[in-house]
This record gives sequence, C-alpha cells and structure tokens, in this order.
Amino acid sequence: MSATKIPETLSRRDAHKLKTRTTLRDAAFELFLAQGYDATTTEQVADKAGVSTRTFFRYFDAKDEVLFSGQRFWSETMADVIKGQPAELRPMDAMCESLVHLAKGVSREALVRFERIVSSSVTLIGRAAVQQIENVARIADGLAARKNLDAPDLECRIMASVGLMLYREAVVDIRDGARKADIESLIREKFATLEAIYGRVVAERESA
Repeated sequence: MSATKIPETLSRRDAHKLKTRTTLRDAAFELFLAQGYDATTTEQVADKAGVSTRTFFRYFDAKDEVLFSGQRFWSETMADVIKGQPAELRPMDAMCESLVHLAKGVSREALVRFERIVSSSVTLIGRAAVQQIENVARIADGLAARKNLDAPDLECRIMASVGLMLYREAVVDIRDGARKADIESLIREKFATLEAIYGRVVAERESA
C-alpha cells in the first residue's frame, strides 16, 4: 500500500481519519484489481485494511463510493475554481485554466488503475456515466455563477459538457501512454484544437 502523508495542520483525530480512509481505499483498489470489483465484498476490503466492516461504512456509504467519492469532490472543487477565475477570461478559457489547475500532478498509474477497475464491471460503467452527468451539472453551475445566473442556461450546460469531453481526451492520451506531454499541456492542446475547428468553420461560412 502507498504511504499516506499527513498534513501538519491536521489534528491527531483528523489525521487518523485520513489515514484510515486512505488505507481502506488502497485495500479496495488492490482487491478490485486482483479479483474484480463485482467479486469483492466490503467485508473483504475491511479485513484487508485491518478494520471492521462497520468502520468501512463510517467512511464510505457503499462499495462504489470508494471509487467515485473523489470524483464528486473534484467536480465540486472544479466549480469553485471556475467561479474564482478572472472575470475577463472567456468562459471556455476559464474552464481550461481550471482544469489545468486541478490536473497538476495527475498520475498515469492512478488513471490506468481507475480505468481498469471501472471497465471490469457493467455496474461501474453505468455508475461512471451517471457520475459524468453529475460532474457536468456541477461545472455548469460554476459557469452560471460567472454569468450571475440563478441556474445554468443551455450555453453553460453545453460548455460544461464540451469542456469535460476535451479533458477526457487529454486523460485518455495520458492513460494509454500515447503522448509524452504532461496533462496540463494536453488539456490546453485539446481546447486550442476546438477553437481552431470553430475558427475554420466560421471562416468557411463567411467565405461561402
């Protein structure tokens, strides 16, 4: 299992909770990879982590939360980061810079591990699709806040969907080892590609 670095600002109690949560997550991932998600029980995860099943459910509401609770936190943070981007940035630029900020330090090993686990289970593939919808909704909320809207409009929803699609393309490049560039550069490249496509379409229409 990977070592857990405890921030110095945490209390002893909070540090213990963080360490226990990380130990449970590491144990779950190890079992999911070794025997498959569907074949792994919460009891097995707890036993491997050296805690009771009751303790497991103090940290995670269900087995799939071991995988997806981090994604929910990511999209909530993403929405907050978008809101804090400079007002003069265009919405898509604000989203690009926010994705770059949150992508720093992303591990290819972690991406591969997550994708292997999700692809091993039809249940998880469906759960990942639902998570994607929730992520889009949260990011659209962040974009709406930049426009002082009470709720996302169609433009916010479309931009959130497209932005996550571009981010996904960068993640796939890293995951598959297809590119040697860092993920921050790849994210910017995907957004630049979309802008180039849009510019070409506009130019073609104007010349028609």
